[in-house]
Amino acid sequence: MALRHLHIDIAALARAMGQQGRDEYDYYLDTITGRVMRISTEVWSALEEGRTIAGSLQGWQQEELREARDVFGDTQGRYVPIPEHPSWEAENIMADFADSVTDADLRKKLTSALDGRDALRRFRDILAHYPAERERWLARRQESAQEYAAQWLADEGIEPVWDSVSTPPRSA
Repeated sequence: MALRHLHIDIAALARAMGQQGRDEYDYYLDTITGRVMRISTEVWSALEEGRTIAGSLQGWQQEELREARDVFGDTQGRYVPIPEHPSWEAENIMADFADSVTDADLRKKLTSALDGRDALRRFRDILAHYPAERERWLARRQESAQEYAAQWLADEGIEPVWDSVSTPPRSA
């Protein structure tokens, strides 16, 4: 089956995958326009309960309400829920990154940081003292998020045409 080409901001999609399930918003991809949509749980609740909230919303929230109504009423599959980037994958990426560090002392610190709760926070705290490695980590994390996004799009039958200044993933 040939993949459908769609202009997508890969950075916005990767951010949405990173936030999905972690804040008070749900994220959707418009499979016609390629737009990443963010809809608050407050607006969703109002729609599901049939409450009228339009009069109490700011201008930008009115647009969100219109989009939520479109998604809520979609029966054609135009709007696809964006999946969460799994936390176990982030842990694997941190472990792989730690293994790639050439400074033995830093590698040991990063590896130790991965044990227990709040591993990401400890990992970042350590890297804050090593600016060059921190930049390398941020680039690797972004690359991984974009690779995950590209794979999800392929699974959805979409071949992205990247609209962001970010570099497309190597695997795409």
